[in-house]
Formats: sequence, C-alpha cells, structure tokens
Amino acid sequence: MISRVLLILAVSALILSSCSSLHTRTETDIYTIADVDTLRSYDALNAPGNRDNGVVYPSSTREEQVRDITMRDSIVERNYPDFIRLGLFEGVGLFGGDGDYAMGSGIFGVHPELGNLTDGFRGNSDALVPGGLYRLGIAEYRLRWFRDAKNWTIGTSAFEAIVPDARGEKILASILPIYLRKRYYLDEDIPYLAITPALGIGLYPSIYVNTSVSLDLGSIGGLNLRAYIGYAFGMNPTYTPQISGNDYASEAQNVSFPYAGLGVSVLDFLNLPKETETEWKDHEHSSWEIGLLDITLLSSNTDESIFASTPSNNFQQQTAEKDNMLISGMIFKLATAKVALPYLDYHLYAGTSLFNLVALGKDAFGTGILPLRVGYWHTLLNDELIAEPFIEYSYLPSQMLHIGAEFKLRLAEKFSIKLALGYVNGSTSTSIDDFYNSDWGVSADFSGVYAGIGFSILDRLFYSEELRYNK
Repeated sequence: MISRVLLILAVSALILSSCSSLHTRTETDIYTIADVDTLRSYDALNAPGNRDNGVVYPSSTREEQVRDITMRDSIVERNYPDFIRLGLFEGVGLFGGDGDYAMGSGIFGVHPELGNLTDGFRGNSDALVPGGLYRLGIAEYRLRWFRDAKNWTIGTSAFEAIVPDARGEKILASILPIYLRKRYYLDEDIPYLAITPALGIGLYPSIYVNTSVSLDLGSIGGLNLRAYIGYAFGMNPTYTPQISGNDYASEAQNVSFPYAGLGVSVLDFLNLPKETETEWKDHEHSSWEIGLLDITLLSSNTDESIFASTPSNNFQQQTAEKDNMLISGMIFKLATAKVALPYLDYHLYAGTSLFNLVALGKDAFGTGILPLRVGYWHTLLNDELIAEPFIEYSYLPSQMLHIGAEFKLRLAEKFSIKLALGYVNGSTSTSIDDFYNSDWGVSADFSGVYAGIGFSILDRLFYSEELRYNK
C-alpha cells in the first residue's frame, strides 16, 4: 500500500514537472536593430595669397561624411507563470462522517493509524477524525468572467477522494473533477490569506457535487494551511470500484454529508493575478530549498542491512552474525520544503516533508509524516556547496529524533548530490511493521549513527539573492 501511494505521488510530480512548459506563458518580441556609425572629417583650406598681420581671414572648409549601417534581428523572450495554483498534494482531516465508522485520519488527514489501512477495516468509534479529503495533481487557471472580474479560477486535479469515514462504499472519488473558485484576499502579502468559496463536480467513477468555503493561508515554500466547511452529495453506481469490489455493499450508494476540517498541502504554489504578469526571474521566494525526491544510502552501525536477502526477526537478530554489507539502509524523503526564518540573517530555517523514511537497517527503521525540522543554511562555496546542520523530530507514525549535517553540491538547477552524517533515536509501533509487510523485521526502539551519500531529483536550491528578504 505505501509503495503504491508513494509511486503515484512521485509519478504525478514527475508528470507535472515535465509538463512545466504548459504552465509557463512565453511572450516573444522581435526587433530589428540598426547600428548607425557616421564618420565626419573636416579639412581647412587656407585662402591663397599674402596676409596682413592683425587681420583675420576666414578659411574655407571641406567636410567629408562616411556612414555605415548594420542591421540585425533581435528576439527577446519573457517567461511568465500561466497558472493561479499548481500543486502536488492536499490532505484534509474531515469531521462529518459517521463517528461509529471513524477512520482516524489525523487532524490534517495524513496521520492515520497505518495498521488500519486494510481492505477489511471498517473504522471504530474511538478514532477522533472520521474521514479525509485528498487531492493529487492540482491545477487552477484564471477564469475571465464578469468583465474580467478578479480572482475567479477554473481548475481540476488528477484525482480527488472525499472520504466521510472508513466505509469504502461511502467514498466519493473522481478523476479530473471540475472546480470553480473565487478568492477574496484578506492579505495580499506573502503568505497570502484568503476566503475561497468553491463549487466542484465529479463525474467518474463517482457522481457528486462538492460545495465548500475555505480559509487559506499560503503559499510559502509550497506549504499551505486551510480550514474547510462544506457539503458533499452524490452517488456511487454499481460499476464503481467502491461497490464492485466491496464485500459490504452490492447496490448503488447515495452519499450526503456536511463536513468541516483542517488541511495541509505540499509543493502547492499560488499566484495572485498580478503575479502572472511578473516574469519568472523576478518572482519572490521564501525558501532555501524546495524538492520532490531525496534519497540517501546509508552505512550505519546496525547488524543487518535492509538490502540483505535473508529475512530478519528479533530472535534471529540476537544470534545472527554482523552483516558485512557496506550499504545498510536509506533515507527517503518526498516533497520537502525549507522556509527561511527571520533569525541569523535568514539562514535559520524551518522545514518538513510529506513523507520521510529513515531506515538504518533491519529492525531499525521509522516513518515520519510532516516531521518538524530546524536547521542552518550556510554557503561554503558561492552557488555550489552548502553545509546544513539540522535537528528533526518525527512524531507520527514513528517517534524519531534525528540530528545530523548534510553537505550539498549543486550539479544542475534541479539536481544535487550530498554527503550526510547523523544520529537517530526512535521507536516504531508494530502496526507500522505490519503495514510495510516486508522482510525488514520488527522495529521497536532503535538508535544508531550513520554516514551516507545521496542525491536529490527535481530539487531547487535557492541563492541568497533570490530570497525576497534580500531584494
């Protein structure tokens, strides 16, 4: 399950980034430049004959003028953002479904109890948050209605799921739903604050209407917070996956419920209409780093590598000889942002990732969703080499304290490599072990040190002069 979710997120992000030209408007001016060079020369011709001293005779002159004209074409391209909103993922924890079947998705909809994410789970009354709303691959564009009234948009997402509770037959899901939105900005300074009414229609596989009003804060570093109230109603016909593959329902289901919730979105960027008239190179940035995928291969002091072929468990781990594999584990991060803070000349930052896996080895791994990270961004070599000491805390679903340092070398605009050193101390519940369903063993309490080398894909490291605080 987790691998499928991560694969869908990664592929969607790669598709969005590869189609970035579709979200950029290019304006081209073609000029003919004429370079004119004129050379003038003057010759003074003295009057012939004798002159009387003290008398000034005017001198006749001759002027020669040579003109060279060189003409050449000049093409100037200006690139502008051609979208109002473009995002990777949004999750919302919803209150409104049947509390007896609560899914327990967490306050932002992204912190479920991983062991419950199975086909047979029907919820329980003890969970706090009954459901969630999830959008993947979000895009909005300017809608010029009502004589080009401001802040109207039309948009869609690659996939949307409105989950009132853990009952699969009640999930409203659609590919490419259509949404109309109107934003009323309370503050047009970064991070923007707006009230956004919305009307959405989903047509396949579910058929539904979703109305909502949200209070939006963001975007800063691609991070956004939203508070929702809304009402969704529709139906799941018998041909939908929610019914055809369900052991608890065989007939079409009507779904109708009001909801309220809090949400978060990552790699989700918002432009004011006026910013679509500002060239990309002049846009303001608030983060030191925004990235999609980050993978680091580790060598640690654990007894057995996650890449070893033999399965491991607690009893075998106590008796097995130490694994001699050089690479024992990995760190995998998805959708990372590091926002500059107004301290230490803005070199101090706060950051997070949508998903963070830290595996030192078998029986020593943990998972963090939206972990909290604080670090210091220091440039060792201008525009090339970065030193980044940090401390990171993952609170759910694993509890991990991660202290370390990274040295990053920028090789291209969206690709970098790094050397990493660190220490991790954490604990993982058995439900996470069951969720991974792998040969990694059972991870309870663990700790260890590591050294590693890694790389980042579609990862943008910003220069100091690019931050809006330094302009």
